Amino acid sequence: MPESASFYVAAERRIWQLQLALGALGTAAAWLLAGLPAAVGFAAGASVSALNFLWLKQAVDTLVAKATAGEPHGDAARRRRRMVWKFLGRYALLAAAGYVILKYTSWNGRALLAGLFLFVAAILAEICFEIIKGLSGDRNGRA
Repeated sequence: MPESASFYVAAERRIWQLQLALGALGTAAAWLLAGLPAAVGFAAGASVSALNFLWLKQAVDTLVAKATAGEPHGDAARRRRRMVWKFLGRYALLAAAGYVILKYTSWNGRALLAGLFLFVAAILAEICFEIIKGLSGDRNGRA
């Protein structure tokens, strides 16, 4: 595996781990600070955020595969349509989940929104990690 590919695989693994850890910590904190409705709202937002990341990753993987390898035309068209629907579906899912949760449940809306930003928090944490690693002069992922 080329060095650049291993870099991205490691970064993706850390982002998933950060989302899981922040999701668990955020759910526990919401439960302690605001009760069960806030914990459920945060967990729901975190779950949608993780699904959003998964679909975004799949869309990017499909784009990379399309750009780097030839496919039969029928298969390529089907994969391209599916990628576009998943890419747009991310936003529809976020909007629908937010609407349903806020309109029809007693879950805490602020906790839901905080959970939806879990993906952003994990990406920012990964950026900070890479900056610190770069400033320390570590180029191979070792401390």
